[in-house]
Amino acid sequence: MIILFFIVFIFVSLFGALIVDFQTMLYMWFVLLLGNILSYVLNKGEAKIKSVKIYNILFFSGAIYMLMCYSFMTDNGYDYLLAPDIKGYFLPWTQEYIDTGTYWNALNKIWHDYNFFSRFHTGYFTYATLFGFIGEIFNANFYVGQQISVLFLYPFVGIMVYKLLQVNDFKDYKAFRYTLIISLVSIIFFFSSQVLRDIHILLLFLIGIYLTFKKEFSFFNLFKIVFIIYINTLFRIETGLFLILLIPAYLLHTIQTSKYRNLVLGISFTIITFMFILFSFYYYQIKLLFEINQEIYADGIDTGRGVIAILQSIPIAGDFASIIYNAAQPLPFWARLQSSSGGMGPEVYNIMNFPRSFAALFNWIVVIYVLAWVFIRKIRRKTKKAISKPMSYQLWIGLIFLFMQAAVVAQRRLMAYYVIYYILFFIIYNMIGKQERKYISAVVIFSFVFLQLVGVLYKI
Repeated sequence: MIILFFIVFIFVSLFGALIVDFQTMLYMWFVLLLGNILSYVLNKGEAKIKSVKIYNILFFSGAIYMLMCYSFMTDNGYDYLLAPDIKGYFLPWTQEYIDTGTYWNALNKIWHDYNFFSRFHTGYFTYATLFGFIGEIFNANFYVGQQISVLFLYPFVGIMVYKLLQVNDFKDYKAFRYTLIISLVSIIFFFSSQVLRDIHILLLFLIGIYLTFKKEFSFFNLFKIVFIIYINTLFRIETGLFLILLIPAYLLHTIQTSKYRNLVLGISFTIITFMFILFSFYYYQIKLLFEINQEIYADGIDTGRGVIAILQSIPIAGDFASIIYNAAQPLPFWARLQSSSGGMGPEVYNIMNFPRSFAALFNWIVVIYVLAWVFIRKIRRKTKKAISKPMSYQLWIGLIFLFMQAAVVAQRRLMAYYVIYYILFFIIYNMIGKQERKYISAVVIFSFVFLQLVGVLYKI
């Protein structure tokens, strides 16, 4: 299997050498090797082999999509593809830091005016410039080299999804299969090599969430959660701050499972009191930060603004409807496949958006199954024992997260808790009978077709 994979990857590299260059493909092999080593070293027992397999499958799939995008971009004479921020912000700033000559000089410039509550992406540029300098050693294409730096992280997202499925008691073969489905069919795949910070943040989120499933309290696990939260603030301050909720989730779970319950209870009380004092002290900075963030993203969305505005005018129910509407994007599912469908031009709206079309169907399947679970008591009863305490905490935290982001039509910001609801979908799917699956699947098909017709008629 591994030998076959590497033979196929050699052919992909030859294709890449033709459309990019040989040096960049050599750099990609270096990154692949590094990813294989880390995925093997950072896992234990049988998980080592499965993690390496997941890493290779996802890296290979992401590399094919990346090279297809680059070929499409260069054939059409575009400077970037799919996301305007790539050309307008992330690439030029990264290049500017690389132009300082050394990584140490770049770090000095990146961190010179560091402020915790700044919205500057210190963590992203620290990471991106490191790979930029490594890419220069290979004389790699700068654009593709930065894509490869994101692609390096994407398979680790898959490994964390696999671990989350395992802690939710999925058998190994099912955890592996569902990992590939989530990683390759959901919206995650679309961002697998885009020069943005979303895959970085997604990986950090999933690591933090995974740590809350640990049964025994330990200061080291608590430190790791705090460290993950801090690193996340360096990429996107507001989502990093939201992750603070992982601390009480972890403490609440370990209070119930730890052998040293009284000790954990005392530590939890101390930590939560300290967090409350900090929050009170920095309340206005945090409030201002979230308000600015909401305004920036709400003003920056050009698709679905009218629908979201209407839904947001409806108290509470409108927010939940917005969550479902966001998950169903794009509407219709082929909306982003042609340049006439949006105001950003053919660089953004083109055929290379095809993974989003598959993701729209997958999201809708998940939405209908979750709604069936919410409204049908019989299904809830069947899944009750399969949903662990830490999973239920994450479902509630995820609902809060999605609720807070309801006004923003940007799935890339929601991917971490989409993963949690994807896992819930697979729990539901495995716990209900064949007949129930047939009924729900029929609802999925008819409602999805109806939704596309509405999207065409009303151009939502």
